[in-house]
Amino acid sequence: MRPGVLATPAGPTMTAPGAGVAEPLHEGVPFSSPTGLAAQLGPRLRSAIEAEGPVVAVLADPERDAVRAELGDAAGRVEFLSPAEVYRLPAFTVAVRWARLSRRTVPGGCAAVVAQHVADLPDGPGYWARLDAALDVALPGLPVEVLCPFPDDVEERLLRGSTHRTLLSAGHSVPGLGYRTPGDVVAEFPPPPPPDLGRPVEARDFALDGLSGLRRAVAEVSTDAGLSTERVADFVLAVNEIASNSVEHGPGSGTLRLWQHGTGPGSHVVAEVRDGGRMQVPFPGLVAPPPSGARGRGLWLASELSDVLQVWSDGSGTVIRVTMSL
Repeated sequence: MRPGVLATPAGPTMTAPGAGVAEPLHEGVPFSSPTGLAAQLGPRLRSAIEAEGPVVAVLADPERDAVRAELGDAAGRVEFLSPAEVYRLPAFTVAVRWARLSRRTVPGGCAAVVAQHVADLPDGPGYWARLDAALDVALPGLPVEVLCPFPDDVEERLLRGSTHRTLLSAGHSVPGLGYRTPGDVVAEFPPPPPPDLGRPVEARDFALDGLSGLRRAVAEVSTDAGLSTERVADFVLAVNEIASNSVEHGPGSGTLRLWQHGTGPGSHVVAEVRDGGRMQVPFPGLVAPPPSGARGRGLWLASELSDVLQVWSDGSGTVIRVTMSL
């Protein structure tokens, strides 16, 4: 287990729309030009930099260059990331990673993320809807602020207003129009079906008496793929948590499949657990369940231990995939 991975400091909470939002955690930022966006973001980013919180900006080239110019030397304190690199990951995974920035803040500090909504995604509207909904589930209580720039036109304002409680306009937070709850949003824009990963390197059915063999299979495949000893242990534990859920809380059995993709840097291992049960959880693994809760810790732990957790569930059953990168 990576040091500090389970430590989540407390922070501000999100207030209701229109209730005098002083420190909105997740805010839309309509903009009409790169320089206009930079002027809007400048004060927020400078405040985050001065507070010594991690500051991350996912921006297309024109907007990135404008923000760099606006911040001057302070831009060196911002971690600029490529939209193509970040948004290749599932929306729920991105939300979890932004939430985990809270673990890098100093006491009393706040992390800041600028996450531009870019247009060239295969499932653009659905992706942004899922990401925004997941952020509203993952962020409350954490010292993390996420600002989401998007083009300032009527259609975009209507769309983004439904997934942002507030919008940043002329330096002030104003209520979004027609805000919808995260559950309603993800019900309309569910994750797309699991992609075909080709022929697995390992496939086996399992029940209670097969969990030890399942763990050995995961360890062997991930070791052969080149994962470090620590990463192998994390991956085995993540998959075991998911398979145990199938046995203890699901139909009692399931199927494991394992894939290895690539070699060297950028390669990864994928484990899939499939069973015939149905999961009625709209945001699986996003937040830790309360200490008194009897259920839900397994998926959260699997998310903590792996790089990507994905869940699909309908009347035909449930598919859960975890990915570990080298």
